[in-house]
Amino acid sequence: MKSKFAALFLLFATVFVLASCLSTDDNYTYTDDSAITSFSISSGKQYLHVKSSTGGDSIVTKDITLSSYKFYIDQVKGEIYNPDSLPCGIDATKLLCSVSSSNSGVVVIKNIDSDTLKYITTTDSVDFSQQREIQVYSNSMTGIRKYKVTVNVHKEFADSFAWHAMPVCEALKSLKAVRAIAINGKMLLFGNDGTYTRLFVSEGNGWNESNTLFDADTYRSVVEKDGVAYLCNGGNIMSSADGSSWTTEATTTSITRLVAASRFRIYGYATDGRLMASADNGKTWSVSTIDDELSLLPTDETAYVSIPVKTNSLTDRVLLIGSRDKSLYPSDTTPHIWGKIDEGADNSNNQPWNYYTIAEENKHTAPLLNGISAIYYDSQLLMMGCKNDEKPTSYKSLDNGITWKVDTTTLVLPDNFAFGEVATGSATAYTVAADKKNVLWLVNAKNGMTWRGRINRLGWKDEQTSF
Repeated sequence: MKSKFAALFLLFATVFVLASCLSTDDNYTYTDDSAITSFSISSGKQYLHVKSSTGGDSIVTKDITLSSYKFYIDQVKGEIYNPDSLPCGIDATKLLCSVSSSNSGVVVIKNIDSDTLKYITTTDSVDFSQQREIQVYSNSMTGIRKYKVTVNVHKEFADSFAWHAMPVCEALKSLKAVRAIAINGKMLLFGNDGTYTRLFVSEGNGWNESNTLFDADTYRSVVEKDGVAYLCNGGNIMSSADGSSWTTEATTTSITRLVAASRFRIYGYATDGRLMASADNGKTWSVSTIDDELSLLPTDETAYVSIPVKTNSLTDRVLLIGSRDKSLYPSDTTPHIWGKIDEGADNSNNQPWNYYTIAEENKHTAPLLNGISAIYYDSQLLMMGCKNDEKPTSYKSLDNGITWKVDTTTLVLPDNFAFGEVATGSATAYTVAADKKNVLWLVNAKNGMTWRGRINRLGWKDEQTSF
């Protein structure tokens, strides 16, 4: 306590000396108001792990400017923090900071393990590895305000990604082909076992099989709209918000398969091959216009993505990707891709589906794949599938499906992704899906394994920035 009183005595002495130096002709009014008006971290040291040319690990230290990271001050709660955390590897025990106060109030910081107070300067480093208390005294020395300062530092690198394996599910090994969709915090996995489509549900801690069985090809006919799963089972349109209970939206329709969905409509194929649309969750259907030949629609394997358009809150870009019947079109070497701008505003124009013709100068087309999955993740379109009996490969597109390149950074198979064998001899029993928390789910039914992973920065939450 002696140290604390000594520090306060110095504060008062400083104010007294300054006051005595003023001319007696000056009218200076001291105020009781005190507040921190700005706070920033100017610089610090960052430690980075790097690999040498021989593959060895080493640590590199560099000085880094941090003044661009904004700190917010909650004057009501007396809290100061940075919603955008400092980069991973920053040494929070030695940070240079700058603090401003109203009416030239004196700013001090409380010791971590005692009541000792110390002036804050722009040249002495401060330990912000834990929450600190700073105090500001009014220039009349009668007013004081205290603040809790939290300096957030990322504990993980923004763009790093790692797969984490879930427990092996033996029941998956009997599936020939699989497809997954995310609804309301759950992942639904539909798999063909040669006789039926079986349903598995997971919340991230393993798979639980549902008692509901569907027709063998129903796994191809599953879409998601507004957090609800929709499927076509023998012409019946069914929906579920949890994967457990299913509601029949329409019976004995002319729809043979659901192929895509936006926030506003569901799309499917009719018995005559036409592309149909429903704006009432599958209850009624109308013909969806297309700008090219009906024969160019993918009818064998299909996948889709629905991408909200950033410039219009009521518009989605929907892409339908797939292959045609190989017995009828054996010369196809690339997937057939269709796109549609789907609008949900009242009185908006109903845009047709557009076929993506491959331009002669396009040297970056995707190959024809089996067992395809497609997702929109981290502002890029990703497609995964395999050639013949090979392991699946991921391709990415940054222009909504026009050009494609092999993805070597995001959807890369985990090291323990075993090819595996399945009793039914399937070569395409893999799928990938993304949930609302930006977590990727990779399923290899051949060996019953599932992995989950996320780019670190896509999981960081936003802090409050206005008061």
